[in-house]
Order: sequence, then structure tokens, then C-alpha cells
Amino acid sequence: MEGLLLAAALEPLRERLPAEHLGWRFVDAATLVLPLAGSGSLWLDLRPPSPRFALVDSAIKAQASPLNRFQAQLDARSGGPLERVEQAALDRRFTLVFGPSAGFVPTPPVHLEVELTGRHANAALCDDEGRILGVLREIGPALNRHRQLLPGLRYRPPPPYQKLDPRTASREELAEALSGQRMDRVHARVDGVGRELTRAWASLAGLTPDAVLEADTLPRALVALEELVADPVAALAGGALARDPVSERRHSELQSARDAARARLEDRRELLRARLRDAERAAAAGQDAARLRAEGDLLLAHAHQVARGSGEVTLLGFDGESVRLALSPELDAAGNARLRYERARKREERAERARSHRSEVESELARVETDLERVDDLDEAGLAALAPVSGGPRAGRDRRREPPGLRVRDPRGFEVVIGRSARENDAVTFKVARSDDVWLHAQGYHGAHVVIRAEGREVPFDTVLFAAELAAGHSEAGQSENVAVDYASRKDVWRRKGMPAGAVQYARQRTVFVNPRRRSEVP
Repeated sequence: MEGLLLAAALEPLRERLPAEHLGWRFVDAATLVLPLAGSGSLWLDLRPPSPRFALVDSAIKAQASPLNRFQAQLDARSGGPLERVEQAALDRRFTLVFGPSAGFVPTPPVHLEVELTGRHANAALCDDEGRILGVLREIGPALNRHRQLLPGLRYRPPPPYQKLDPRTASREELAEALSGQRMDRVHARVDGVGRELTRAWASLAGLTPDAVLEADTLPRALVALEELVADPVAALAGGALARDPVSERRHSELQSARDAARARLEDRRELLRARLRDAERAAAAGQDAARLRAEGDLLLAHAHQVARGSGEVTLLGFDGESVRLALSPELDAAGNARLRYERARKREERAERARSHRSEVESELARVETDLERVDDLDEAGLAALAPVSGGPRAGRDRRREPPGLRVRDPRGFEVVIGRSARENDAVTFKVARSDDVWLHAQGYHGAHVVIRAEGREVPFDTVLFAAELAAGHSEAGQSENVAVDYASRKDVWRRKGMPAGAVQYARQRTVFVNPRRRSEVP
């Protein structure tokens, strides 16, 4: 908080002192509230990098119970009336002086040293002789060799600096100090003015930040400085520092809620778009079912020409044209025909599911896109109404508590874990899997990392085939046939430093060729 703003905020408090108070309240570990007898509360927000002080009349959500040791000391030792407040020149540091209390357990006078110094913001409770009783953020010699803030030491303020006080310096002194200076650097010569007020000062003077204060611009800057000193809050023209801290915190919390809602909506939009792409691929694959059935019919019609063990065969089609067909060598003609009929059936089922859900997905996608357009204008109630659409405010936390990956059991009882994203692939491979587990991935395609949890048992080959089908189905090759899937021991999979999420290297792998299967197709 800049010195001029602090001086303006402390002035109304001085007019009310001495004052009884109702005991400290605490918003969080670094935000202190002191309600005064009658009305109004002191607000001390000591959270870096923008600490603030204000005397506010707004209702404040705070609790009486201290949240840390410093707050407990402050609450116990500053029971007496607030007698005076002192600011060192226009420094960002001030002192609250509390008199003794005459309660059941009398307490001696204390003073609270408050430092609103950006990322080094702090507060120290001291006795009447300046010895530190407690400090919000302890500073030892490991952090600062020149100035420590520790209980038992004497409080030493930050080192002083030489700047002109714009409230008392003459126009001639200010003109001499500022002449030839760039507007965006004048805060180094004028006390109480930081970067935020410097921008407001330049705006009042009608100058750009890189303007040099010379004969034609210096007089305008001096006039604007007088206006800034007279009312620094008004000069900020409604900026963040001009709002009272209660309103600012509410504004910040509302903006954070909007950002979180936007992120959830964007995630939902990407998921819905992916579902539409999947539906389009399923519909296209469904159109190919007729070809697969025709090939199955042709194989049965010419079964006597198909020798078991052949990798392909050329047959005369029903239209008189030659047709070359790829075969599974381990199956006869009838088996290859059944395989095609089964693929055709699955593709038709996928296409039908895609058609049945497409309108629902398109409708939800339209709602999500509409909500994204208006999320920045919503209040708390409007954001709460978005929760069912965007997954709800607890959805992200609930997902984080769930173990990563889709889980399925193969017919032999082995657990198979399937990653659903690059980050989840990392978790499945490097957090879930153990060294003796089997790791699988579709060869040459982006897709899921799949892990078979061995749990000390030998993994049979049919379980490897089962998991390989899932690895193929959850990859970019999900609509293809006869997909190559590599499998290896998890201990032979590693990631080099600097590789992106989901990228790995592996060795001593073997390869199987399978037809893809999705998790939803497992009984």
C-alpha cells in the first residue's frame, strides 16, 4: 500500500482515537480485523504482494478464534484501548499503540508495528520498550543478515530513505528534484508515491509514462501532484486500490469464481466436442458395416477357395470384379466371415449409440457455449446455477480424490487401468504401475497408456490380448483393424527429462496385432 494512500486511510482513524475496541477477529492467517466500539472496523490485510489497511463500515465475515500463534498473542495482549496511530513520514509502515487493560488479568501497553511493504509485508507485536513479543512472519539471519524480526529481539524498522514529502516540500524544491526525470520514475524522488499512484499522477497531468518533465511538462506535473496529494484515492478513478478492502476481496473472490466456472465450462466444451467427433467417426464406421457383411457373405460363398493359414485371398465378387480380402491366418473361411459380421455389428451399434446421443450432446454444447459468453457478467447466484452444467464446484475435487484411469477386470480377474489424458497416462504409468506390471500402448499412435496390475502373479497371454484390445480402442487407431500394440514390463518404461506429459521411452517390448475394443464394450 503506497504511503499517500496509507496516510489518507489513517486520518479518519486518528480522529476517533482514543477508542475502545471489541477484540480482534481473523479472516485468514494474514488478515486481521479490529471492530471499534460504536461502529467501524480496522482492516489489516497482510497478504503479499498487495497488503492494505482500511477503516471500513462494511459487514465482515471473520472469526474470533486465532488461526496461528501470532494471532493468539495479539488477541491476548492488546486488550487495552487503541490510543494512537503513528506513521513514519509517508512510509508504508505505521504503529498502532494500545494502552494497558484493567480486566481480570491486567495487560501492559503494547504496540503493533505494521509493515505494508509489498511481498515483505509483516507485523510485529512489541512491548512498551520495543522488544518483540510475536511476529507474523519470523525473519531470521538465514533470510536477512541485516535485519531480523524474531521474538525477544528489539524491533528495528526498515532503513530510512531520502525522498521529498509532497505535502510539505515547496514547489521550487519539487521542481528542482523532478526536472529532467521521466514520468514513470518520479516515484524514486517523491515520498509516498508508488507505481500505482505514479500512473494516476501521469493521467491527471495528461502525460504518458515515458514523458520527460521539462519546461513544457513540469508545471503540469506539479499541479497534478497537488491534486494527487489532496485526494489520492479519488485520483485512482475507481481502480482496485480505490475500493475498500471488503469490496475488493468480494470482487476478487467473485472473479476467482468466474475464472473457475470458465475453466470448468471450457473443459466441458472440449469434452462435448470430442464426443461429437467420436460420434462422427462412429457414424462413418457404421456406413462401412455393409461392406464388411458383403465380404463375410463372399467368404462363405467361396469357402472352398480359402485355405486356412492364408493371410489374404482374392475372390470373384458378386458383381464380377475381383476382390482382395485380408484374412486372419488362424481362422478358416467361416471364422473370417464371423469376424467380419461381428465387426459390422459393433460398428452399427456404435453408430446407433452415436445417433441416439448426438442431439443431446449438441444441445448441451450450445448451452455451454452460451454460458461461456455470459460467465463474466454473472453474480454468485448465477455462477451457482452453472454448477450442474459445468460439473459443479466439487466435481474437480471429487475427481482428484479418485484413483487415476478407467478400471476394468479381465475374465481372469486381472485389473487393467486405462489412462484418459496425457497427465493421466503419466499417473497410470509412473504412480499406479509397479515394476512387474505389464505396460501397453498402441504402436505409432497417440493414445492411452494401459497397465495390467500383475500383483505378483504371472500375466497370461490372453490377458495381454484383452488389454491390448483396450489400448488400441483408446487410441487414434480406435476405428482401424489389426492394430499393432506394444507391451513391455513397466520397469522397462521411462521418461527422459524435458519430455512432455504422456511421452515415454521403452525397451524389450513385444508386439501383438488386435482389433480395437472400448471400455464400454467390455461386459
